[in-house]
Amino acid sequence: MSRSGHHKALGLSALNGASKLLAIGKTMMVAALFGASASLDAFWVAYSLPLLLPSLLTTVVTVAFVPRFMANLEGREGPEAWAGANTFFTVVIGISLLASVLMFIFAEALVGWLAPGLAAEARAEAVSLSRLLLPCVPLLTLSSVLSALSNARERFVLPALEGVLTNVTIIASALLLATHLGVMALTMGVLAGFVLQAGVLLWGNRDDLRRSIRPKLDLRHPDFRAPAAHLLPLFVGSVGSVFTGLINQYFLSHGEEGAISAMAYAAMFAFLPVEVFAQAVITTFYPTFGRHFARGEVDEAAQAFADGLRFLLFLTLPAAVLLMLFSEPLVALLLERGAFTPEQTSLTASITAVLALGLIFRSAAFFNYRVLHAAVRPWLQVGIGLLGVATHLGLCHLWGDSAGAVGVAWAASVSMLQSALLSLIAALWVLRWRWPKGLWPELGKLAAVAAAMAAVGLLLLPLVWPTLPETRLFHAIEAMAIAFVAGVVGLGCAWRLRQPDLRWMATGIWGKLRRGTAP
Repeated sequence: MSRSGHHKALGLSALNGASKLLAIGKTMMVAALFGASASLDAFWVAYSLPLLLPSLLTTVVTVAFVPRFMANLEGREGPEAWAGANTFFTVVIGISLLASVLMFIFAEALVGWLAPGLAAEARAEAVSLSRLLLPCVPLLTLSSVLSALSNARERFVLPALEGVLTNVTIIASALLLATHLGVMALTMGVLAGFVLQAGVLLWGNRDDLRRSIRPKLDLRHPDFRAPAAHLLPLFVGSVGSVFTGLINQYFLSHGEEGAISAMAYAAMFAFLPVEVFAQAVITTFYPTFGRHFARGEVDEAAQAFADGLRFLLFLTLPAAVLLMLFSEPLVALLLERGAFTPEQTSLTASITAVLALGLIFRSAAFFNYRVLHAAVRPWLQVGIGLLGVATHLGLCHLWGDSAGAVGVAWAASVSMLQSALLSLIAALWVLRWRWPKGLWPELGKLAAVAAAMAAVGLLLLPLVWPTLPETRLFHAIEAMAIAFVAGVVGLGCAWRLRQPDLRWMATGIWGKLRRGTAP
């Protein structure tokens, strides 16, 4: 892939990073206001229900539509030329409207199924909040359609603004209303953020909306039938992915009060690099895979795969090492205040450390899946994903009762490892086993970088952590300074080993600085 793809990935990473900084601020505020309480558990259950269908449809729309758009619709305008795509959009949005009505009617039964272990009061609160959040179903579905359209045209910025807008509205709503409304303030912030994001995407795609997009229902149109044929395996695979989160919630609802909230906090920290780095790489490389496979350029697709995988690991592996080593002082520094206790810090940090191991596997699996979909081999991804769900369910049964929330986290990470390995084999198969020889030494360099960072952390962290309760904040800051030193050592090691992505980034930054200071 050309360096323009790396530029776009880094640009998206910067935007995602801004979004996640806001997410950290939001999480700190939520932790101080609500801790890991039964009321917050009710909010997370309510939040997950309206997002079920949009989570499925977002993946389906993006993955099914993007490669077909690149192959069939690029350069064509007008309602007639877009008849198949308009039918696809009309069907998806119509399904979301119907689903929101059904979820409203059956909200109580759905909450009881998703989290049967909740206390009666928390369950009633979850039902009420979930009904308030049901407008999110059509809103998020509309946003997913418009985001897919933007990504297909390689306009990545507006879709990436979702996290920024939603986090800003939640923070504002909580600051203004949480004292009087409790977790209802979070609900109102979520709704406002999704409305704002849909409005931004409508504005960003206004030219296509004016020229080409109209309601249409032509189920026989070839431009509808082609992505629709891809849709079934994608939908099945996405159901499996969503089920993983539901399985977690089911087992956690039977555990201690606040376990669902602790998992939510931990997942935010552990999967932060996935959202900041991995999704940016996956989003920007996927259209390239689609073009190469559409043209039969397997060698070029294999090289893009190798470049993307190396870049992905360069961005996520160091982050995973730091999270595994420094999770407890990080959580203590950011969350341990107000209603958030040291005991909740310990539980959240333990879950974070385990999930951080899984973030590497999760990122790699998602990247491999895009190769399979670009090669129009969706059932391979479905099989791998469903096998991962089955493994996760079985391990939760084994470890959920004995190890509680940490056992559920281990089940998730092990199933992610399985999916990463199987999807890598499948991706290499569709690439006809073309593995660039130079990739092995580069992966060895990344392993050396991770080992150097781990050595620094393991040597220095015990000097300041764990600590006495009265000095936790001070020593947490010291631990973060050690994490910074470990990161610098990792960068130095990568530079000495001539890691290509770091060299390219440094050269680009230096070039911009020189141009900026030139007379």
